[in-house]
Amino acid sequence: MTAATAKRPASVRLSAGLNSALNAQAKQLNISKDALVRQALINMLEDIEDFNDAQATLSKGSKPIPLSKLKEELGLGD
Repeated sequence: MTAATAKRPASVRLSAGLNSALNAQAKQLNISKDALVRQALINMLEDIEDFNDAQATLSKGSKPIPLSKLKEELGLGD
């Protein structure tokens, strides 16, 4: 990525249906479409990073903890 590319804001084209759903959700949450899309992207990128970290941990030989055991250890019960 060049410096010029990094400074240009991104733009996307949405289908009419997706744009309508985005408008409705932004209105319901009383935030701008930009803010809603920005937060959704942040959340998605964090989820992808978390998934990749978990995959890397498992590939190093760690074993996953069953949800029931994790709940028990945290005192969450059923």
